Amino acid sequence: MLGLEKWLARVLLLNSALTLAVCLGLLGEVQDGSRRMLMFGMALLGFLAAVLALKRHVAGLWGGMLYYLPQVLSYYRFDQSWQFSVKAGVSIGLSLRFADGVLILNLLALTLLGATASILYWRRQSA
Repeated sequence: MLGLEKWLARVLLLNSALTLAVCLGLLGEVQDGSRRMLMFGMALLGFLAAVLALKRHVAGLWGGMLYYLPQVLSYYRFDQSWQFSVKAGVSIGLSLRFADGVLILNLLALTLLGATASILYWRRQSA
Protein backbone atom coordinates (compact mmCIF):
# COMPACT_ATOMS: atom_id res chain seq x y z
CA MET A 1 0.00 0.00 0.00
CA LEU A 2 2.96 2.31 0.54
CA GLY A 3 3.79 2.14 -3.17
CA LEU A 4 0.25 3.16 -4.11
CA GLU A 5 0.35 6.00 -1.59
CA LYS A 6 3.58 7.37 -3.07
CA TRP A 7 2.24 6.97 -6.60
CA LEU A 8 -0.91 8.91 -5.70
CA ALA A 9 1.22 11.68 -4.16
CA ARG A 10 3.31 11.91 -7.33
CA VAL A 11 0.20 12.07 -9.53
CA LEU A 12 -1.14 14.82 -7.28
CA LEU A 13 2.15 16.69 -7.65
CA LEU A 14 1.94 16.35 -11.45
CA ASN A 15 -1.69 17.50 -11.53
CA SER A 16 -0.93 20.53 -9.37
CA ALA A 17 2.02 21.42 -11.62
CA LEU A 18 -0.30 21.27 -14.64
CA THR A 19 -2.80 23.45 -12.77
CA LEU A 20 -0.08 26.01 -12.06
CA ALA A 21 0.94 26.00 -15.73
CA VAL A 22 -2.68 26.66 -16.75
CA CYS A 23 -2.96 29.38 -14.10
CA LEU A 24 0.15 31.12 -15.40
CA GLY A 25 -1.06 30.93 -19.00
CA LEU A 26 1.60 28.45 -20.14
CA LEU A 27 -1.01 25.82 -21.10
CA GLY A 28 -4.44 26.46 -22.52
CA GLU A 29 -6.34 29.70 -22.68
CA VAL A 30 -5.59 32.67 -20.44
CA GLN A 31 -7.90 32.72 -17.40
CA ASP A 32 -9.67 35.82 -16.08
CA GLY A 33 -8.88 37.26 -12.62
CA SER A 34 -11.19 35.29 -10.33
CA ARG A 35 -10.72 32.05 -12.27
CA ARG A 36 -6.93 32.49 -12.15
CA MET A 37 -7.02 32.95 -8.37
CA LEU A 38 -9.12 29.80 -7.96
CA MET A 39 -6.68 27.83 -10.12
CA PHE A 40 -3.70 29.24 -8.24
CA GLY A 41 -5.28 28.26 -4.91
CA MET A 42 -5.96 24.75 -6.21
CA ALA A 43 -2.37 24.46 -7.43
CA LEU A 44 -1.00 25.51 -4.04
CA LEU A 45 -3.33 23.11 -2.24
CA GLY A 46 -2.19 20.31 -4.54
CA PHE A 47 1.51 21.06 -4.03
CA LEU A 48 1.17 21.24 -0.26
CA ALA A 49 -0.93 18.08 -0.12
CA ALA A 50 1.50 16.19 -2.37
CA VAL A 51 4.53 17.16 -0.28
CA LEU A 52 2.75 16.15 2.92
CA ALA A 53 1.58 12.88 1.35
CA LEU A 54 5.12 12.08 0.20
CA LYS A 55 6.21 12.54 3.82
CA ARG A 56 3.37 10.17 4.85
CA HIS A 57 1.32 12.75 6.76
CA VAL A 58 -2.40 12.05 6.89
CA ALA A 59 -3.06 15.74 6.21
CA GLY A 60 -1.58 15.24 2.73
CA LEU A 61 -4.21 12.61 1.92
CA TRP A 62 -7.00 14.85 3.21
CA GLY A 63 -5.58 17.70 1.12
CA GLY A 64 -5.57 15.42 -1.91
CA MET A 65 -9.23 14.65 -1.33
CA LEU A 66 -9.97 18.39 -1.07
CA TYR A 67 -8.04 18.89 -4.32
CA TYR A 68 -9.99 16.25 -6.29
CA LEU A 69 -13.47 16.71 -4.78
CA PRO A 70 -14.51 19.93 -6.61
CA GLN A 71 -13.22 18.49 -9.90
CA VAL A 72 -15.54 15.48 -9.94
CA LEU A 73 -18.62 17.30 -11.27
CA SER A 74 -18.91 20.23 -13.69
CA TYR A 75 -22.10 21.77 -15.01
CA TYR A 76 -22.44 24.06 -18.02
CA ARG A 77 -25.78 25.71 -18.86
CA PHE A 78 -26.64 26.38 -22.49
CA ASP A 79 -27.82 29.94 -21.76
CA GLN A 80 -24.45 30.76 -20.09
CA SER A 81 -26.20 31.87 -16.86
CA TRP A 82 -25.00 29.66 -13.98
CA GLN A 83 -22.07 27.32 -14.38
CA PHE A 84 -19.88 25.25 -12.08
CA SER A 85 -16.50 24.00 -13.16
CA VAL A 86 -13.12 23.49 -11.52
CA LYS A 87 -10.65 22.08 -14.03
CA ALA A 88 -7.27 21.48 -12.40
CA GLY A 89 -4.91 18.94 -13.90
CA VAL A 90 -5.74 16.08 -16.24
CA SER A 91 -9.36 15.06 -16.77
CA ILE A 92 -11.21 12.29 -18.56
CA GLY A 93 -14.92 12.99 -18.50
CA LEU A 94 -18.29 11.46 -19.11
CA SER A 95 -20.78 13.98 -20.53
CA LEU A 96 -24.46 13.83 -19.67
CA ARG A 97 -26.61 16.14 -21.78
CA PHE A 98 -29.80 17.55 -20.28
CA ALA A 99 -32.41 19.97 -21.67
CA ASP A 100 -30.83 23.05 -20.11
CA GLY A 101 -27.15 22.10 -19.84
CA VAL A 102 -24.37 19.54 -19.75
CA LEU A 103 -23.16 17.70 -16.64
CA ILE A 104 -19.62 16.36 -16.87
CA LEU A 105 -18.39 13.62 -14.55
CA ASN A 106 -14.60 13.65 -14.36
CA LEU A 107 -13.79 9.94 -14.18
CA LEU A 108 -10.09 10.46 -13.53
CA ALA A 109 -10.70 12.78 -10.57
CA LEU A 110 -13.34 10.35 -9.26
CA THR A 111 -10.89 7.44 -9.51
CA LEU A 112 -8.09 9.36 -7.79
CA LEU A 113 -10.52 10.56 -5.10
CA GLY A 114 -11.63 6.97 -4.48
CA ALA A 115 -8.05 5.70 -4.34
CA THR A 116 -7.10 8.43 -1.86
CA ALA A 117 -10.15 7.63 0.28
CA SER A 118 -9.22 3.93 0.25
CA ILE A 119 -5.66 4.75 1.38
CA LEU A 120 -7.10 6.86 4.22
CA TYR A 121 -9.42 4.00 5.20
CA TRP A 122 -6.58 1.47 5.05
CA ARG A 123 -4.31 3.66 7.21
CA ARG A 124 -7.10 4.13 9.73
CA GLN A 125 -7.71 0.38 9.94
CA SER A 126 -4.02 -0.45 10.36
CA ALA A 127 -3.43 2.17 13.09
